Amino acid sequence: MSVAEDHSGGWIEFGPDGFLYFAMGDTGPHNDPNGQAQNLGLLLGKMMRIDVDRPSGNVGYAVPADNPFLGHAGARPEIWAYGFRNPWRFSFDRLTGDLWLADVGQDRVEEIDIVRRGENHGWNVYEAFEPFSNQYRVAGRTFTPPVFAYRRKYGNSVTGGYVYRGDKKSSFYGVYVCGDYTSKMVFGVVQEHGMLKTVRRIGTVPQALVSFAMDEAGELYAVGFEGIVYKLDLSAARFDTLAAE
Repeated sequence: MSVAEDHSGGWIEFGPDGFLYFAMGDTGPHNDPNGQAQNLGLLLGKMMRIDVDRPSGNVGYAVPADNPFLGHAGARPEIWAYGFRNPWRFSFDRLTGDLWLADVGQDRVEEIDIVRRGENHGWNVYEAFEPFSNQYRVAGRTFTPPVFAYRRKYGNSVTGGYVYRGDKKSSFYGVYVCGDYTSKMVFGVVQEHGMLKTVRRIGTVPQALVSFAMDEAGELYAVGFEGIVYKLDLSAARFDTLAAE
């Protein structure tokens, strides 16, 4: 078995339900040759959901009773969803509770997902919308496609962000804002029932884009690799007039 130390994980956050969510990558090597993201016996390449307020047995947490794989033979009960390569930032929409996640692609496509209970997001059978390998395809498993995906023209390392919930009168209200680490581009994504409705390029940031943040008022910030935090001032722009991609 090949061993690598890539794609360890990209975020940890309490959900609106009070449970702790955390995402782990497949840990590599490239192409996930060991099929770890599709292996329900491992936490690698998964989104987990645990209850840190209740210790259970010899561990300091419990598994919520409605976790999808609790009681399934051979599956880790902590898993909430699976089939991820390298999740890099996720967040919950403050209004709807939707869980948005950015998954860094292999060598063709970057993707943005909305993650729900028990879903399989495909890696490494799929890379975003495209078939990647049949090596670890399991009969009967279905795959959830991303909301949005882009090719190398726009960058090669997606950085997840937040749904803007600042000024309710803003045309950006309800738009998911994300970007790319290498191209430094910032995108705005609008979905409807899990399907992409609109994506527009908002602009670029001066430094490699490692993260986003949201303050208590719902305003957004971009975090640069060299340590600068930039506030996104959306007050002078209209989302519907920006360049559509």
